[in-house]
Amino acid sequence: TASAGTGGTISPAGSVSVTSGGSKTFTITPNRGYKINAVTVNGISVGPVSTYTFSNVTANKTISATFWGR
Repeated sequence: TASAGTGGTISPAGSVSVTSGGSKTFTITPNRGYKINAVTVNGISVGPVSTYTFSNVTANKTISATFWGR
């Protein structure tokens, strides 16, 4: 499941299917006037990254992004 707060987007978003053992890359994009504050993967911050790839997926995962600005 992928989600983004006010000030930007994550793509793909929502409930995303991945074949068992597969991978999926997410792109985090701030809106104009905003910057990426933090990206959290399974409850752990991975910093203000603009992309994140899940590899060898065998269980449900979460990714969320927050933004700051304006």
